[in-house]
Amino acid sequence: MEHAANTARPPAGGPLTGGCLCGRIRYRIARLASAYWCHCTMCRRASGSAALPWASVERADLEVTQGTPQRFSSSPGVARFFCGACGSPLVFDMAQEAQVDVTLGTLDDPDQVRPTHHIWTQTALAMTEGLGAALPRHAAEADGPPP
Repeated sequence: MEHAANTARPPAGGPLTGGCLCGRIRYRIARLASAYWCHCTMCRRASGSAALPWASVERADLEVTQGTPQRFSSSPGVARFFCGACGSPLVFDMAQEAQVDVTLGTLDDPDQVRPTHHIWTQTALAMTEGLGAALPRHAAEADGPPP
């Protein structure tokens, strides 16, 4: 995902860590590229949330340290990874992109990362009005999948 970089550096205090609800899947992020809110229909349905905050990371900067996430092909060239035991959504992977996206809510300390913008606001739900109100909003993403 090519987004405006807000954290293209190692996080303060070292790598970020996170995992699923039940603890079977654990991961470490060495460096972030950006963070944003996604309002697309697919992310809403995959997460059960009105909008989903993501962190973009280079593939080499994400390491699964425990367990093996399950894979779901949500559309051509796109895979979503989740815990097969508790169902926590973890990673969004568009095969042709250099980066993958990790759900911010699965970080051990999600407040370490602040989204800088919104994408796919053309499909945003009315209930998300005011969410991150000061952040830029983009109706779509040029290289992303349809909402």
